[in-house]
Amino acid sequence: MGGSLSLRGVNKDFNGFQLRDVILELDPGDYFVLVGPTGSGKTLLLETINGFHEVDSGSILFNGEDITALPPNKRSVGYVPQTPNLSPDKTLRENLEYVVKLRRLPGDWSREIQGVIEMMGLAGYADRPTVNLSGGEKRKAALARAIILRPQLLLLDEPLSSLDVTSKAGLLEEIAMIHRYLGCTVIHVTHDQQEALGLADKLGVMRRGTLVTVGSVEQVYEDPVDEYAARFLGFQNIFDAELSEAGRSLAKMRLGGLVVRAAKAPAGGQTRLGVHSDDISVSMRTPVSTRDNVFKGTVEAATNVGPSVTLTVDIGVKMVVDLSRRRFLEQGISPGDQVWVRFPPEAVKQLST
Repeated sequence: MGGSLSLRGVNKDFNGFQLRDVILELDPGDYFVLVGPTGSGKTLLLETINGFHEVDSGSILFNGEDITALPPNKRSVGYVPQTPNLSPDKTLRENLEYVVKLRRLPGDWSREIQGVIEMMGLAGYADRPTVNLSGGEKRKAALARAIILRPQLLLLDEPLSSLDVTSKAGLLEEIAMIHRYLGCTVIHVTHDQQEALGLADKLGVMRRGTLVTVGSVEQVYEDPVDEYAARFLGFQNIFDAELSEAGRSLAKMRLGGLVVRAAKAPAGGQTRLGVHSDDISVSMRTPVSTRDNVFKGTVEAATNVGPSVTLTVDIGVKMVVDLSRRRFLEQGISPGDQVWVRFPPEAVKQLST
């Protein structure tokens, strides 16, 4: 069963980089995805939670108990670093046995070790030196090592990085299974916000050692706090805008020569607006709507991106639109075509810089 985690104003200076007043509250069993660019402090935060670094100020509570000063082996935490922490000269089974030995746990753990190996789909590799495992198998082995003691908190640092698409999808399923099986609280660090959103209960965005926003996936994604968070959440259509009219139900924003309807008027300091490419539809025919934003434009480019196609449409400003490949092919859209773009006022987000 997972535990609650509370970070209360955690500060840490490490080699000139600072975690600054980090505040976070997680409930038992939460799956928290932390995103941010390389160098934003995500790994340092995980290592600090795990007890690898002493905090300069602030406190870390787990299940209401202050664990700020406890060493890593006294915390019920499993940790998977970016580089799998396996002894290459040992077999997978020996790696798991070593974890048990390191904690000086009594009793025979052979059944538990075999059960974890089988659960991770590694029965055929149990007695093979881990140096001979593939990249995906090493990631699974590192997960097995992290969960053998059934931790209440599991820390995953870029667990899917450098894996091919098939291996990444398989490991993501394994992580979901572990979360269901153990019921543990999870912090999953990534720079790719799409890879784990299907698992996340809560989402956080980190910038230069500070958690700039934390909330449910819907809260963070649907109402980004600023341009930085919006861009990292995949908003590509971000423009300078000014309020033209604040109506009772809709606000009108002036965007160059365009007037865009927004569900909310800008608050203080919000001078930009954003529209996510997924929230925009494209049609060869004129849409009929008295409420949505509808603009005519010219397709400047169509780029294949895996199962989807990204269009750049000039409507007076350059709009990026993501379509499923099927929808793209059904409409027969090509660069140079005249098309209509449409998005609801709710898709327009007011952003500060």
